[in-house]
Amino acid sequence: MKDEPTITIIGGGSVAWTPHVVRDMLLTESLSSARYVLYDIDKAAAQLTRAYLTKVARRVGAKAKFVATDRKATAFRGADYIVITISTGGLNAMAHDIRIPEQFGIYHTVGDTSGPGGWARFIRNFDVFADLARDFKRHCPRAMVLNYTNPMTTLTDLLCRLHDGPVVGLCHGLFENLQFIKDFYGLDSEDRIKTKYAGINHFFWMTEVRAGDIDIVADLNRRLKRQSFTDLLAKVHRDAMGFASPKRELATELMRLCGIMPYLGDRHTCEFFPQYITRRANMKKYKLVRTSIAERRKMFRDNRARLVRQVKGELDEESLVRSRETAADIIDAHLTGRRFTDVGNVPNVGQVSNLPRGAVVETAVRVTGDGFKPIRFGALPDVPRAFIEPWINVFTMVVDAMLAGDQNRALTALRLDPTCAHLDTDQIRGLGLRLLRAHRKYIRSIG
Repeated sequence: MKDEPTITIIGGGSVAWTPHVVRDMLLTESLSSARYVLYDIDKAAAQLTRAYLTKVARRVGAKAKFVATDRKATAFRGADYIVITISTGGLNAMAHDIRIPEQFGIYHTVGDTSGPGGWARFIRNFDVFADLARDFKRHCPRAMVLNYTNPMTTLTDLLCRLHDGPVVGLCHGLFENLQFIKDFYGLDSEDRIKTKYAGINHFFWMTEVRAGDIDIVADLNRRLKRQSFTDLLAKVHRDAMGFASPKRELATELMRLCGIMPYLGDRHTCEFFPQYITRRANMKKYKLVRTSIAERRKMFRDNRARLVRQVKGELDEESLVRSRETAADIIDAHLTGRRFTDVGNVPNVGQVSNLPRGAVVETAVRVTGDGFKPIRFGALPDVPRAFIEPWINVFTMVVDAMLAGDQNRALTALRLDPTCAHLDTDQIRGLGLRLLRAHRKYIRSIG
C-alpha cells in the first residue's frame, strides 16, 4: 500500500454523502494527506464538492489533494479504496419506482430496498455497477470497495461476484438502535453496549443487548407489556436521516411477537411485509410515513444550497466534526492495522448458520489487512429467520437473472416478492414491464 492512498468517491458530486464521508477522512490522521478523486458524470457537481472539501482541508490542516473528474480512467487508475454513493437516474427515476407500484396497490414508504421499487432500483443500477466492476478489474483489481448505494443487499451481492478485491455494504440502520439504547438508558458511550445482531439490510434483529448488568432485551420486553416503542422513543429518538416518523408501532408489534429487538426504522421495516404497505388502513393504524419525491427534491436543494453557502462564506460548525458514518474508520483500520469492528453487509460464509450460504447478510464484521472477516452470530430465532429467508430467495434470483440476461427470470423474482402477493401473475408481469419500460434508457442486460 502506498504511503498516501488514493481514495475514489463514485458519486463524488453527491451533496448528501460526499461532504460527510470525505470530511470524516480529512479528520482522520492516516487519511488527512490522501489523494481524493471525486468521480461524477456531472463534473460541475464534483467541482462544487471539491471546492467545499478543499476549504475544509485547509481549515483543519489536512494536506489532502483533490481531483474532480468525469473520466473513469482518471478516477480508477491506481485507486486503493472506492466508495460508491450513486443512484442511477436520480430522483426522476425513483419517481417511477414509487408511482407505478401505487397503481397496483403498493404504497412504498421509501422504495429503495424491497418490493417492486427495490426491484426496479436494482435493475436500473445493474448495468452501471457491472460496468464499474469491469473498470475496477482493469484499473484497480485489488481496491477495497465500500458501497453505500441501495438496494444494499443486491448491489453488494453483484459487486462481490464481479470484483476481485474486498467489498462491503454499509448502512447506518444499526446506529439508530444504538442511539436509542444509549439515550434511553443514559449511557455515556455506545462502547458500553454489547450486542449480537443479524439479518439483511434494513431488516436486522438484535438478539442480545447488554449494558453492564442490564439485560436490555429482557428489560424492553418487560416495558413493552405496558408501553410501546412510540412511548419510549418519544423523547430520545429521531430517524438518522432526518425523516420524521414519530410512531414505532410496527417495531413494538415485532418485538412482542419475537421477543428480540427489531430495527426501529418502521419506514424501512414495513416494506418487508405486504400487509403494511398494501392497505391504507394499516398504514394509518401504524402511522407509517411515506417519503415523497417532492420532499427528497427539497432535501437535495437544501443540501446543495448549504454547500454553496459554505464555499462562498464561512464553514458551518458541523464541517469541523466527524459524522456517524464509518467509511473513514474502515479505511484507516485497513491501512494502519488498527482493530476495528463495524456493521457490514457481506456474503454469508456461515456467520448466520441458518440462512443460505453466499447470500449477503448484515452482521458484525472485523476489518483486517485482507478485507472483511464476518463475526460469527449463530442461528437466528425461527420467526425472524422465516421472515427473512423469502427475501433472500427473491434478491438472489434477481441478481442471477440480470447476470444471465434473463428478463423472464427477473419477472419471476418479482412474482415471488411477498409485497406482490395480492396480485395475480398477469398483474405482476404488467407491473414489472411498466417499470422496465420506464427505466429502459438505463437497462441493457435484459432489453
